[in-house]
Amino acid sequence: MNLKVELIDLGPCKKQLRFELPAADVDAAFATTAKQFQKQANLSGYRKGKAPMAKVQAEFASQIEKRVREQLLNDCYRKGIEDNNLKPILEPDVEEIDFKEGIDLKFITTVETEPSFELPDYKGLPAERPKVVITEQNVDDAMERLRDGRAEYQDQDREVKDGDYVNVSFTATSDGKPLTEFAPTARGMTEQKNMPLHVHGDGEHDHFIPGFTQKLIGAKQDDRLTVVVTFPDEFHAQPKLEGIKATYEVTIGQVKEKVLPQLDDEFAKGWEADNLEKLRDGVREDLEANQQGEANRLVRMQVQKAYAEKLDFDVPESIQQQELHAAVNNIVRSRRSAGETEEDIDNAKDQITAEANAAATDNLRWFFAQKCIAEKEKLEVSREEVIRVIAMQAQQMGKDPQKHIKELADNKQIGHIQNRLLEEKVIDLMAEHAKITEVESPDEAECDDEDCGQAHSHG
Repeated sequence: MNLKVELIDLGPCKKQLRFELPAADVDAAFATTAKQFQKQANLSGYRKGKAPMAKVQAEFASQIEKRVREQLLNDCYRKGIEDNNLKPILEPDVEEIDFKEGIDLKFITTVETEPSFELPDYKGLPAERPKVVITEQNVDDAMERLRDGRAEYQDQDREVKDGDYVNVSFTATSDGKPLTEFAPTARGMTEQKNMPLHVHGDGEHDHFIPGFTQKLIGAKQDDRLTVVVTFPDEFHAQPKLEGIKATYEVTIGQVKEKVLPQLDDEFAKGWEADNLEKLRDGVREDLEANQQGEANRLVRMQVQKAYAEKLDFDVPESIQQQELHAAVNNIVRSRRSAGETEEDIDNAKDQITAEANAAATDNLRWFFAQKCIAEKEKLEVSREEVIRVIAMQAQQMGKDPQKHIKELADNKQIGHIQNRLLEEKVIDLMAEHAKITEVESPDEAECDDEDCGQAHSHG
């Protein structure tokens, strides 16, 4: 194929290819294709494959031309891409096609490509890893959380006191208007039926509204009372209510007291440990594993962030716009969840767009960079690894694994799982070769009830 290709740079990720194929090559393709049709032709008066070429060409002229056109366009485009080391991300736009038997084939394509950039060094990135240190206090605190998870809540026929759990029903207003007129998303703070609340004598630590449950102390079941509170100047749950004075008409429901079980060998057996000491050993192991896992997570997060800051190259415009649109939607959803009105969001549209644009560009730079690292390091995701993740998802969702695989395939989600697993391998590689500095661990070791209840069977 005596193909001529002219490459024109339209931008960092946009190229134009101008193709010219001599008439001799075009005619040769027509001749080859016509012979293929002749072999399969069933024309009246002739045995299959024995019809004269002239009759075949006359009978199948349009089909022969269509097949030659498709074949030559595809072959020329593929060779032009390969010879110029381009990596297209979308199908090309093809224009100005001159195609006919007996003349040179000429056409132009415009294509968006993966960015070309120098890959920064991804080994030796700096990261701090907290030391894994488990104290007896950490173990004591975790044991208390286990007790708390097995607590009983016993009904009480008495006045509410500090530490109780109380069901309350209420309606709330400010200046005679429902709170939803000030904050439309504050329905849960405007009216409730039998809402459980933990009573805090120390108003600052109230999980509902600072000072609210403190004013329930001394009341009894079926009592009705008026509670007046002022929302704090910083109230992240509902920023629109900050500083507002509200009146709650409250009806007291069931009063309950939390009773914790004794920490003894019998309690330990409930966690499948032979005795209390074995349970403590198991809890300590869980805390160590959790701290180690958190330390590794922090390292992974730091190396990814450090590497992302090294990346500075242009990304393809079309997918940048797609990513921008998705980022804008995420920010808008987040702002709505935080209680912002449509007017607030509209007023902040320039800020939202700028924030989303930066996030979209950063995400795409990371995507292309980690793809290059995976290729350079020959990192791959096996089919078994993908199936394992899908099976775990199905188990967590209570679905049949085969049905879940089909749903993912139908929705073209399996590729996303492969990409995520490959990304994790790239970050693991970075973390493995990071320049680690050990630092003091946080004072508090984290362990929730479920985690601390695992692996406690130490017979």
